[in-house]
Parts: sequence; structure tokens; C-alpha cells
Amino acid sequence: MAASLRELKVWQESVALAGDITRALRASSRRETKALTDRMMLTAVGIAEQVADGHARYTSTEQREIYRAAKRDLLLVETQMAVARHADLIPAAAQTNLIDHVQLLHRLLAGYLVYLDRQITEETAERQAR
Repeated sequence: MAASLRELKVWQESVALAGDITRALRASSRRETKALTDRMMLTAVGIAEQVADGHARYTSTEQREIYRAAKRDLLLVETQMAVARHADLIPAAAQTNLIDHVQLLHRLLAGYLVYLDRQITEETAERQAR
């Protein structure tokens, strides 16, 4: 496990995704689409914040719940990106890059959740053995 938040790959990728989404939407943000673009940017930033919050938690159970919430928000961002692309707010090339980034983040979060599930199982077995 990473010693600091900045070393955590899932945090690095979630921050990069939020930055990429903000950059992609900045040019197309108009008054009539502001609600969608703002929500999408805030959700993406929220994912990075949840990863940071999860990293700061003391127990594996708390971390797992926070990372599950980040994964749910990642699905929301993916849906918001599809709507934005359908409305021509995101160029096709930018969306391809963003989707690749979302898929990488899905894999990282899933891997970390598997790790946390193992930790919880081991902790539970240790408590029962006492």
C-alpha cells in the first residue's frame, strides 16, 4: 500500500480524470448546458476526493465503503459523459481518451476493493480465532 496519498495510483488517476474532464468541458460550457457540465465536473472531482477520504480511513471496512461510493460516482461520470457526447459537448476524440481513463480507474478501484475484501476477511478470521 502507498505510504502517502500522492503515491496512490488510484488517486493520481482520479485527479487526472477530473482534470481531463474539466479541460474537455471548459470550451463547450454554455449557459444552457452549464448544469450538466458543472455536475459532471463536480462528480469527477468528487471521485478524487472520495479516494483521498478512503485513504485517510483507519479500518478496511470504512475504506471499502468510501471506495464503493467512488466506484458508483465513476459510473455516474461515465453516464454523464455519454449524455455530453450525445449532445455534442465533448468531441469524439476527447471522449475516447476519457473513456480509456474511466476504464483504467474502474480497474484500479475494483482491484483495490478486492484487496480490501481480503483484508476484511483476514481480520474477521483473526477475531474469530481469538
